Amino acid sequence: MRNIFLCVLLLCTIVHAEGEQRLEINEIPVTANPLGLSADELANPVQIFNRTELQNRKNSSLGAVFDGVPGITNNSWGDSVGQPVIRGMDSNRIKILNNGMEIKDVSNMSGDHAVAIDTLSSDQIEVIRGPASIIYGGGAVGGIINIVDHRIHSEYIDGLFGKYDQSFGGANNQSSSAFSVDYGHNDNLMFHLDGYRRDSKNLSIPGFSVSKRLVESDSEFTRDKYGKDTLQSSDNKSGGVSLGASHFFDSGYTGLAFSGHRVDYGNPLEAGGKFDLNTNKYDYVLEKNKISPLISKMKFKLGYSDYDHKELEPDGAVGAEFIDKGTDGKLEFVHSFFNKSPGVLGFDFGKSNFSKSQGAPLIANNQRNNFSFYLLEDYFVGKHKVSIGFRHDFNRYRSNDFTSDDGCTVAYTDSSDCAAESGTELSTNFGKTNKTFNSNNLTLGTTSELNKQWKLSLNLSHNERAPAHNELYSYGHHHATETIEQGSRDLKKERSNTIDAQFKWSNQKTNFTFSPYYTDFPSYIGLLNSGETQNHLHEGEDESEAIAVYKTQNIPAKFYGFEVQGSLSLPNNYGLNIWGDFVRAKNKDGGNLARIPPVRIGTGLSYQRNTFSSSLDLMHVFNQTNIGPYELKTDDYTNMKLTMNYQLPMSNDISLYLKGDNLLDQEKRDHTSFLKDKTLMGGRSIMLGVTGDF
Repeated sequence: MRNIFLCVLLLCTIVHAEGEQRLEINEIPVTANPLGLSADELANPVQIFNRTELQNRKNSSLGAVFDGVPGITNNSWGDSVGQPVIRGMDSNRIKILNNGMEIKDVSNMSGDHAVAIDTLSSDQIEVIRGPASIIYGGGAVGGIINIVDHRIHSEYIDGLFGKYDQSFGGANNQSSSAFSVDYGHNDNLMFHLDGYRRDSKNLSIPGFSVSKRLVESDSEFTRDKYGKDTLQSSDNKSGGVSLGASHFFDSGYTGLAFSGHRVDYGNPLEAGGKFDLNTNKYDYVLEKNKISPLISKMKFKLGYSDYDHKELEPDGAVGAEFIDKGTDGKLEFVHSFFNKSPGVLGFDFGKSNFSKSQGAPLIANNQRNNFSFYLLEDYFVGKHKVSIGFRHDFNRYRSNDFTSDDGCTVAYTDSSDCAAESGTELSTNFGKTNKTFNSNNLTLGTTSELNKQWKLSLNLSHNERAPAHNELYSYGHHHATETIEQGSRDLKKERSNTIDAQFKWSNQKTNFTFSPYYTDFPSYIGLLNSGETQNHLHEGEDESEAIAVYKTQNIPAKFYGFEVQGSLSLPNNYGLNIWGDFVRAKNKDGGNLARIPPVRIGTGLSYQRNTFSSSLDLMHVFNQTNIGPYELKTDDYTNMKLTMNYQLPMSNDISLYLKGDNLLDQEKRDHTSFLKDKTLMGGRSIMLGVTGDF
């Protein structure tokens, strides 16, 4: 704690030596929205993170970036992997985009699979819900996350400019660096180069990795099975580079980009176990303006991804390998066919090939084809805006022959002789399968200014989602997660109906927002713990282990909850904010759904003077007792964070920052994580960094 207070004292001393300086804040457009509307003009809740706020949030995983954002939680796998959970929904109900195009990886298959992008090089991150989300994929009932960079520039900027960032510290003793360089030449060419690296050690944790509840419920576990004070195999090394070029002409621009990303991270469940993820991505963009009196803009995007993910044993042998290669395209027109207000007509198409080339059988190799068309229209009546969206998706799957390795019906000691222990070695044979799904999505949203202080937004939507290939074709033992996952080729498409609202009140010094929602699923695709177990003997062990069997099923379900947040400007450059969120999810056949976030409340005190800004935030996460079948309760905790940012007086382009996390050194477990009873989140930590522009 002494180091914290020394850093605080040093920064405060520097700040008070400076004179007053006016700061300007510009409105940032939502770049994922082709209509170019600002956040307040969209008929849905939108959150935008950029500049200093994004700098303060950047973290080892995408899920951790959103820690403390109302309505969003982190499904973590140790420190290196974290997937965002929006209103209790994750995986295939959330679309993760890069510059408006979906990121191809296998993160939706399992919690141990990282999202194939690092936010170190990003310029802005957007969270989108409601009607506008329909243009980025059907069934994204949770929402859209769009990570924005400028590898292909949409506007010409003359000359050479760039930025850099370097940081050290944290509970994982991390060092990270990132840079980007852009050059505009001859009024019509722009070039881009960026790179980043991250090196994290094993995570420092405040105590035993395994929870008391797990030890009491399962004698196999000890409190220190995966580490004490340090989480085993939680290190991370990643890096990437991107190149881009744009050419501008009288009515638009075109551009090409390449990006490569690699990350090696440990598996906390297996000492010395590793994951090796590699992805290469190629993108092309063409945009033309003023096509005709009725079409103001045409944009065409085409991308190709080559993704490879290996799960390595401690001796370096490949235990499993997942390969996904595919092409995606998007063609859209901003038009005024039906009224003077803007609208978007678009088409998506794609083809992907997935294979699991090494390791025990888990999922059938398969090919996926998709085609979609969508329409989003805005209508203005006085101070009221109405948005109507429609999307139709066509998905076709073709899978190969497949024989699973389910396990043994009893415990055994010899990997070659399950039968000697009076057991049966289970396996299931599947032939080639073709599956076709047609789904429709419809949204209706309104935004109304009731008076100078009050604004009301209301959204209604019907969403349909085709089952994902892992939900259809997975059937076997996933060693990295210690689960047996059984998909179903008989799954029906997921269907849901949602109503959500936003009540917003604001004046010059105060704003307050309340956002309730309710989603009814006549057909919800859930991966549910069946209560059954099957036995597997791992290499190097003397006795087989009972593994829980999870089955993918269509069930009726409902989600409901709310987010609330408010801020107040106080005298002497201080500010106060409060927020909270609540979500419940139930199986309408009986019981709760598992891994649903608990209630959270937060508050923060901020201070800004001259070029110095700081914030001290408290978030209390309540214990989760509304648990699903075979799930353990999770204890509450309070997380205290501190952020400080200071722009150096000798240069307006260099800033120092400090980030403190878990300053109370409490045991934190993410209830949404499959590992929540086996691993802890990081203990008390401080990170220091420098960032600048040129």
